Amino acid sequence: MGTIIALGGGRFDNGEMTSVAAEIIHASGKAHPHIIFLPTAGYDDMNGDEPIRDTFVSLGATFEPLLLTDASLTRAQIRQTILGCDIVYAGGGNLQFLMDVWVRTGAADVLREAYGKGIVLSGFSSGAMCWFSRGYDDCGPDHTFIFVDCLGLLPHIYCPHYTSEVWQRFGTRIRETQDSGIGVEDGAALVWRDGQYSVITGNEDGDAFFYDKTQNWRKICITHDASILAQ
Repeated sequence: MGTIIALGGGRFDNGEMTSVAAEIIHASGKAHPHIIFLPTAGYDDMNGDEPIRDTFVSLGATFEPLLLTDASLTRAQIRQTILGCDIVYAGGGNLQFLMDVWVRTGAADVLREAYGKGIVLSGFSSGAMCWFSRGYDDCGPDHTFIFVDCLGLLPHIYCPHYTSEVWQRFGTRIRETQDSGIGVEDGAALVWRDGQYSVITGNEDGDAFFYDKTQNWRKICITHDASILAQ
């Protein structure tokens, strides 16, 4: 099975998420993995993403951006670039835009293929939601929150930044759906590896929570009970 490490949020510029970045590198099984960075959700504007690059490079990785909004890229080039890496890391931003671009360029299918080949998939915020069935993001009109269909590599609806009161409204909004959900705080990351879930954190901690539609939306801290997600 593939490995997915989905960050709820957290800072790279102050070293908070360095230990999580180290775990992403470790998951690749290589001391010096090659990382493809997808800043699609940020409209391929990498301004402000330098701390992410610098953190991974400081840990021994090579780091290459892939700008999928570049109309000159062919589907063959996109496939070769993604399948030639050890880790894919997707940045944050607008989840609906990310999915629209990934579907239009064929990157969505290539990323599913990459997962099947054991390439580590990771990311932050929108770059974490994208791997799940759906994401809960403020990318609707006037920054309203909407549910966005995603790649579906993992089940459930994913909500990042669950530390914030605004994002915690997910706990109510998900009742409108017929699905279960996951809320991940800043500083935490949900890990899917070897058919099991776990939670890792940066140096300022954080938790992840599961909302089970079959149990009256009982909130379960999966830091202490990850088994519920695998049922």
